[in-house]
Amino acid sequence: MQLPALLLLLLLLPALPSPAGTSDRGQPCPVEMNKVKDLLEVNCTGQALSAVPSGLPVDTGILLLGSNRLTSVSITSFMPLPQLQDLDLSDNGLVALQPGPPLPALRELILSHNTLEALPALQGLPALSRLAMAHNRVARLPPAAFRALPHLQDLDLRGNRLQTLPPDAFMGLKELKDLDISDNALEELPRELLQDLQSLETLWLSGNLLQSLPSGFFPEGACFVLCVPAASAQTVHIKAAGCSQPGARLLITE
Repeated sequence: MQLPALLLLLLLLPALPSPAGTSDRGQPCPVEMNKVKDLLEVNCTGQALSAVPSGLPVDTGILLLGSNRLTSVSITSFMPLPQLQDLDLSDNGLVALQPGPPLPALRELILSHNTLEALPALQGLPALSRLAMAHNRVARLPPAAFRALPHLQDLDLRGNRLQTLPPDAFMGLKELKDLDISDNALEELPRELLQDLQSLETLWLSGNLLQSLPSGFFPEGACFVLCVPAASAQTVHIKAAGCSQPGARLLITE
């Protein structure tokens, strides 16, 4: 049977290359409205990307880039997205997040499950309220490490390699509500560590090497849920129970 000339021509044409930044399947990242946050969500999860895609919608509010191959990313890549509020870079083997111009709208930055050995530069993120760096390789924090993030409310540092913390590690975080430093290698904590955390509601300490907490560790009048391993419960309970607020409690974890 003889094929029409047009169909024959199409069959003989080479396959077009995938658009820059998309997966090998040549499919663009799905775009939809996030009904919870009422933001435009672009989902590029698990597409074997080695670079941040270009040509994303300018009104992108949520960008999901988890489970790719983005080993090094520059903040400059997100400058064309002035409305970007949530950025997920988890599970990429990320070793470096290069600083760049400010991202004034960014509220949530997820860097968990990477291979970061140091805290990236966090300047130019004045609205950031959640920072997740769980399960990286961070061994130390510089003094006043988060002072450029005055509106941070949720900080997740669990599963790193922290052995000590400077007394002013969390200086200036007056709005912080949830702090997770569990599953590190902390043997002791400085007495002044929580002094600036006026809004703290939950502190996770389980999975460390702590035997006790220093006298005066809890700020005067502070009231929050303290999550500690069962082995430390007797040591910590007396101090935590000093909170006069109703509903104060100690959460024991294994």
